[in-house]
Amino acid sequence: MPDPYLAANFLHFLAVILTVGATVINGLIHGQAKGSTPLEASALLNAVLLINRLIMGPSLLIIPLSGYWLMTLTGYGLAETWLSISVVLSILLIAAYLFGLRLERRLHSIANRTATFQDSSLPAEFNRTFLKAAPIGFGALVMSLAALSLMIFKPF
Repeated sequence: MPDPYLAANFLHFLAVILTVGATVINGLIHGQAKGSTPLEASALLNAVLLINRLIMGPSLLIIPLSGYWLMTLTGYGLAETWLSISVVLSILLIAAYLFGLRLERRLHSIANRTATFQDSSLPAEFNRTFLKAAPIGFGALVMSLAALSLMIFKPF
């Protein structure tokens, strides 16, 4: 029978690492999409939406569930400063995911619409929306890395 602590710890770290990885990949794909043709941008953003649905979303669900499981197994509580900060970061990451997802869908829609009209470049609306999405993605990356650091080093 597997050790519950090891199982919970494995799930938790895996979910955090997948979240960080998906955030980095999404940023790289967004950078490619911004300089692409509408048809290419549509395909690239379709990949982002797929990564979000298959990796990021489930990972963001597993993080708090496995974190709670770890809390019950280890006896840590919200009195631990590093854990309280991690909980806040998890909530903010989920909020960033929901806001970012809305913007990513909008970017995909703009690229699709533009590709349908066989335009050769993305419209200004795409760039305006991209400028709203970029800080959310960067913030999510910073929060993910901060949460990972707190989990590993437990500084407070």
